Amino acid sequence: MNTTKAATTPTATPAAAAPGPKGSPLLGSLGPWRRNTAEFLLGLQRDYGEMVRMRLGPMTAHQVTGPDAVRRVLVENNANYVRGPLYEQFGVVMGKGLLTTDGEFWRGHRRAVQPVFLKNAVSDIVPNIVGATNEMLDEWEAKAARDEPVDLMTEMLRLTLVTLSRSLFAYDIKPAAPVLKQIVDDVVEVMFRRGTPSEMLPSWLPTARQRKIAHIHQVFDKVVADVRKNYARTGEGPLIALMEQAKDPATGEPWTDQQLRDELLTIYLAGHETTAVSLCWTLLSIANHPHVQAELDEEVSGVLGGGTPDADTAAGLTYTQMVVDESLRMYPPIWIFPRAAVGPDALDGYDIEAGSSILLSPLASHHNPRHWDNPVAFDPYRFTPQAVRERPRMAYFPFGAGPRQCVGNSMALLELRIIVAMINQRFKINLIPGEALQYGSPVISLRPLRDVMVRLRSREEKAGTVSTVNRSRESAARGGRGARTAESACPYSPESA
Repeated sequence: MNTTKAATTPTATPAAAAPGPKGSPLLGSLGPWRRNTAEFLLGLQRDYGEMVRMRLGPMTAHQVTGPDAVRRVLVENNANYVRGPLYEQFGVVMGKGLLTTDGEFWRGHRRAVQPVFLKNAVSDIVPNIVGATNEMLDEWEAKAARDEPVDLMTEMLRLTLVTLSRSLFAYDIKPAAPVLKQIVDDVVEVMFRRGTPSEMLPSWLPTARQRKIAHIHQVFDKVVADVRKNYARTGEGPLIALMEQAKDPATGEPWTDQQLRDELLTIYLAGHETTAVSLCWTLLSIANHPHVQAELDEEVSGVLGGGTPDADTAAGLTYTQMVVDESLRMYPPIWIFPRAAVGPDALDGYDIEAGSSILLSPLASHHNPRHWDNPVAFDPYRFTPQAVRERPRMAYFPFGAGPRQCVGNSMALLELRIIVAMINQRFKINLIPGEALQYGSPVISLRPLRDVMVRLRSREEKAGTVSTVNRSRESAARGGRGARTAESACPYSPESA
């Protein structure tokens, strides 16, 4: 059945229910969802296809991974698919911000902050990206000299937090970064429901979880107050300036203190954590694939020539961007986009009831063998202009799509490209041997499930790798794709234990 026709010209006969697991009588598929969400979602697509119906406790949910159906939800009929109950828990910390709201309230707030994130405005943040990255790399020089390992995830979280704060709010949050790392970890823990008994208790009970939430609010309330004081004193910070001057479209009144606080927290939390996760996976993928490392070396050397990037030279890092894009395919930081159907619809010929939940999973869609040849291989040549044109648009959506596409996607891509290039200029990263990295816990972003300890080696010690670069080029010339050898196999998966 044609998806668009089914939705715009309903018939008296409902579409068929999608296939899916029966699960247990009471909990449905909640058990495997809790045990390893990533493995569960990938298994649903493997076993049942691009439309899967399941029960998660009392909730009926559909996993949707077909490009046409994803487009229907995010673009063509997006008004029918709202944030829904799975986003309610995010409001425990973020309140009512861009991530958690719908309708006119959301549209007004999106319009207010949008100018800072337009492509022509994003280039203004390049000096902040370069400055913060150089500060980190200078610290790494001392650690490399001592052969001291670093926790890559922690380093990337600190870097992206500092970059975002300086770029959007003209506020140096670096002194508070060590404290905020633990707070952000706590935020991730409390915002994703696991069905534990403490989540069901009233919020006024002084449980350990509620005490943790209160502490999160206390710390971030101080950050928000400091950002606003800094703006009142200096008048600097492009995003805080827009927020302080924004007016409610319905009343014409300035944003309340609570509205401004909620949006500040949303930008801080959603803006830096996902970029840090992307950086971590990208750097690990480069380290694990010598032929990618070699080709990246040559581009960075040729484009930057040992200098620091600016907006113009960053635009010339085309292979670096392909590496970033492939990392976002393999490890999309936001790997589930929940939605709730306001009214009935049909997707890919299957019935969607009003009130049911929709799970759009970039992780599953990006590993769909119907659209990705050998999807577990890391291959930046999937993102040549020709390959992108030949692929369905919604087979790849790491930042979502439609009106609710991530407002900061251009900023994130620029940041990723520059930071990856600058790190690659000065260091080679080696993952310390040990337990294989694993993802899959039901948390908000696709973080590794343990600390990512790496050793740093100065690039001056690195031997040449011209022959590897030539092999990559020959492979690309033959098929427009990079080599898919045994070394290309993805070492990080939900099954890795």
